[in-house]
Amino acid sequence: MISWRKLMTPKPKADAAPQRGSPLASPADLLPALSPLPIDAEALRPHPILSLIPPRLLDRFLAGPAFAEYPKGTVVFKAGAPCDAIYLIISGRCESLVRGDNGVSVVEEVFGPGDTLGERSLLNHEPHRSTVTVATHSVLLRLPAAEMRELFAGDASIAGRFAQTVTERVRRARENEFERGAVVRRIVSLLPLASRINAPAVTRMLAKAVHGLGPHSTLLLHITSGAQRAALGDWPDLERTIRSEFRFQKELRENESGFFELALSAGNEPRNAGFIAPLLSHCGHYFDFVLLHVDPDIPVPICIESMIQSDLSFVLMQPSMQNLYDFQLLIRELSDRNRGDCLHVKPILFAEEHVAASEMHATLKQLGHPVHSFARGFPLDESRGDHRFVLHINRLAREIARCRVGLAFSSGGAKGLAHIGVIQVLEENGIEIDCISGASMGAYIGAIWAYGLDGVVLEKLAHEHQGRWGIWSLIDPVLPPRQGFMQTGRIVRRLRRSIGEAHFSDLIRPLRIVATHLDTLERVVFSSGDVAESVAASIAIPGVCVPVTLDGETYIDGGIADPLPVDVLEEAGIERIIAVNVIPPPERLRCWLEMEREQNGHAISRSDKLRRTFGQQINYFAHGNILDTMLQAVNGAQTRVAEGAALHADVLLRPLACDASWHDFTNPGKYIALGRKAAEEQLGVLKSLVHSYEGKLPNPHLADAPGIRAA
Repeated sequence: MISWRKLMTPKPKADAAPQRGSPLASPADLLPALSPLPIDAEALRPHPILSLIPPRLLDRFLAGPAFAEYPKGTVVFKAGAPCDAIYLIISGRCESLVRGDNGVSVVEEVFGPGDTLGERSLLNHEPHRSTVTVATHSVLLRLPAAEMRELFAGDASIAGRFAQTVTERVRRARENEFERGAVVRRIVSLLPLASRINAPAVTRMLAKAVHGLGPHSTLLLHITSGAQRAALGDWPDLERTIRSEFRFQKELRENESGFFELALSAGNEPRNAGFIAPLLSHCGHYFDFVLLHVDPDIPVPICIESMIQSDLSFVLMQPSMQNLYDFQLLIRELSDRNRGDCLHVKPILFAEEHVAASEMHATLKQLGHPVHSFARGFPLDESRGDHRFVLHINRLAREIARCRVGLAFSSGGAKGLAHIGVIQVLEENGIEIDCISGASMGAYIGAIWAYGLDGVVLEKLAHEHQGRWGIWSLIDPVLPPRQGFMQTGRIVRRLRRSIGEAHFSDLIRPLRIVATHLDTLERVVFSSGDVAESVAASIAIPGVCVPVTLDGETYIDGGIADPLPVDVLEEAGIERIIAVNVIPPPERLRCWLEMEREQNGHAISRSDKLRRTFGQQINYFAHGNILDTMLQAVNGAQTRVAEGAALHADVLLRPLACDASWHDFTNPGKYIALGRKAAEEQLGVLKSLVHSYEGKLPNPHLADAPGIRAA
């Protein structure tokens, strides 16, 4: 394992720490005692952009201070800023960010060695349309815009060839995106701290799951402490230039079409950490996804630098004091080396059966790194693990590929039984969901499904309350009704018959439950602790149910603050969201009422009058009575909020029943059928949303690389 005691040795103090956002003159500012790779300036001259520049001017560019190193996180230029230079990437990776409809920045394009930045803005005399940041420690060649414009003004033919080069690059990029889809390239490191985890098997499973998502190439790169055919220290002996050739092609192993594996020995020299950034940028240039398996026995600087230069870093842990201590030391060292930026580090807890690991979860949360996910049923040998672990691996793969799918269930009382029909259609068509959010009835059904019971079992549970008196088995009256007419105790006990004492860490699907804080009316999202208690807080309808107190705080129905929790999934980073809204909008209710009046007329029989009068005298839930009126008022407030939330979903399902009351649990089949119908009507849209990576197409980068067969 890693010699973590070395992390505690004092470090020399620098005179002045460089500021994030400005280029560095030397990588020693990032990682002490590391030497940069030399740059072969002559090899850059044939580049399509540089070849347009007259030799004398190009000599000045290549010999001057135009080369600079940029640490990870540096902003090269911002959207809306004027173009003062164009940049050629010598090594490293940069990302182009644009602001999405929800205000969150999303990755539009990833650039690697040989790509240029800002040339369209220079050509069109316009501000930059996107923000470009450094994703991996990079070396860039800066060409001032003023001198380039002066060059164009002096020779129109150079300007024409420059415009043609830029146009051709944009055309190829668009054709590539059309043929292969918009693949977002990423580098992910995996560091196993627990000795009981079969790290090679787990990392290989994850790499294959990422590769199986669609038309892209994947590289599983092992940085090991043992002897290999190639070593990290061999990098200086390879020609350092921008060329269409993978430098470790002789050592590369192709396991299947488009899936490659490479093992490099780290050696015992800490200075080899300086080769990590150019190595990853080189691999990222030829492969859409690079998964970096870091052996914990390699020198600490190499391990730390591997995590720093990754877009995501998963730390594989088990609930033990030793793992917790190692992780604390790791985060401390990583924070020191990376100026406190450790948000990309995600601990994954590999827990044995029925181990809640609540203490470790709480400690990691205090460190600012809560458990990212719990892995159950993981393999201890070369097996694949059970179905829960396979689902977990698939979710991590979709997270890496930025194509996770979330499902938001609305509140709505008995109408929420339609969520079961939606679940059945999703299961029947093999559509996996990566995260569930729910309020009130949506939280109840979401909790049972997240636990692992399927849509068939959910329908059986719903039919247990079928019939005129079925609802009374859930009612737990309170006398006197000071805070509400009933408690949620019976409903919670009913839920525990299905999921037991399950905690969120026991669920096979991630779940977010929404409740409303009674005193502040703030939305509260539960994602840890006892699931049934969180559901109890989410279903406590104000005026009907007694508010629920958890850890000294009082909560009421989650539908009050967030009846359709799409934003909860957005905040969790879910990229694609399906929303199921069973709350009818006012215009739909108005149309239904007018239709009812036209069909039935205004005449009411004497027997119907007697039945309604008798029901209103003894049934507080009858139409027009106190509880019905109170719930109608609540629904009125929820409708507008839910309609606004639905606008942020990628797919909206509306299994609406206007002729139903919130407590109509006597006919579950009616609502389940509505859910099935709504999902089946948009089944094509749902499939296209979640299976957008279908197919296997060649990687144009690998197609030009000698010795590597394209996928």
